[in-house]
Amino acid sequence: MNHIYTGLDIGNGEIKLVVINAYNNNYHILASTSVKTLGLKKNTIYDEKKLKTSLLNAIKLTEEKIGMKIKEVILTLPANRASMTIETGLINIKGEKVSGKDIEAVIKDTVLNSYDETRELVSCLPISFTVDDEASVINPLNETGKKLFLKAVVATSPKEEIYPFINIVRSIGLDITDIIYNTQADYYTVSTKELDRKMGVIINVGTDITSIGVFNKGIMIKNSYIPIGSSSVDKDISFIYKVDLKEARKLKETFALTSSRYADSNASVVITNKESKKLTINQMQISEVIESRIKEILKLAKNEINRLTKREISYIIVVGGISELAGFNYVVEETLGSISNCFNITEIGARHNKYTSALGACKYFDKDCMLKEKDINMFSIDEVDNFVSPKKKTVNNDNMTNRFFGHFFDN
Repeated sequence: MNHIYTGLDIGNGEIKLVVINAYNNNYHILASTSVKTLGLKKNTIYDEKKLKTSLLNAIKLTEEKIGMKIKEVILTLPANRASMTIETGLINIKGEKVSGKDIEAVIKDTVLNSYDETRELVSCLPISFTVDDEASVINPLNETGKKLFLKAVVATSPKEEIYPFINIVRSIGLDITDIIYNTQADYYTVSTKELDRKMGVIINVGTDITSIGVFNKGIMIKNSYIPIGSSSVDKDISFIYKVDLKEARKLKETFALTSSRYADSNASVVITNKESKKLTINQMQISEVIESRIKEILKLAKNEINRLTKREISYIIVVGGISELAGFNYVVEETLGSISNCFNITEIGARHNKYTSALGACKYFDKDCMLKEKDINMFSIDEVDNFVSPKKKTVNNDNMTNRFFGHFFDN
């Protein structure tokens, strides 16, 4: 059966929405939307009215693309003060074989009394299940036995840190079906069977904050952040060349490179700065400005990795919208070593690295539903059936097709 989910990532720079169609571990992007975030800085809401306006704008644009009303979302949250602890649970299996309800029950037993009233549960990610005294398994569904044991990582955050995001989403009339940390969601976008067996790190270079998550076999076990991100690059360009931030972003995205090694010393562009003076900007020089700041961010992230773990790591994957810049991967490898690389989203409909968290939230939720044998859809059956197998309504279907494929060409 087709299931359609919506992932919402409220970033400091942009709000991202992704709607996917999930079927048998296959995922198809139905819509992706990003709008500028107002009223939020460094994960702190300073103007609720502006943030609500941004959210409503993102919802409206996405609804126009899919022709359906969005009522529920999976919300990604910052993990600034997240706590991860290993907990265990044990239950009696209700029937002869393990069912999704048994898995839900043992998860509830695992999180019981594992955190105090000042914190909120964000996730309980299974490390392994054991049925009776048999060998541990990742998925115990349909295993025969009498007792089900779970070892899991329980992640919680202070209520004061995540409730403002939850409350503002609910205030615009959306239900929150599930929550997950941004960095955890990133992993579900980049994950492979090979990575699921290794220990590594994901770095998400955001607008104001760079998040670092340490993962062991696909589960985030430690995390940190540094209060600096891609907006610092824009500020550097703005200060050096005396242009406004909008012009600085344009220069960064359309003219400069991240690695000065590959920049053209003969390439230049003429602009008018804030002092109304004509200025010739050399590609090599502006690329050196960007490279310097990116290296600083990555070196700070590397220091955090060394602080978080002394164990050998097999991979470092860098995500975030700024990783789309030309030459970014060269700077990553030069700064973080040969085990590092940038991840690039290739799914049609969301071909931009800024969507890793929103997309990953949907994939996480789908896998969680399959484990618990839950049949959840964020849209009505009639809406889903009409979208997947539209009736013969020539005008409406043509409009939907135009919106649908127009969206693909935009991404």
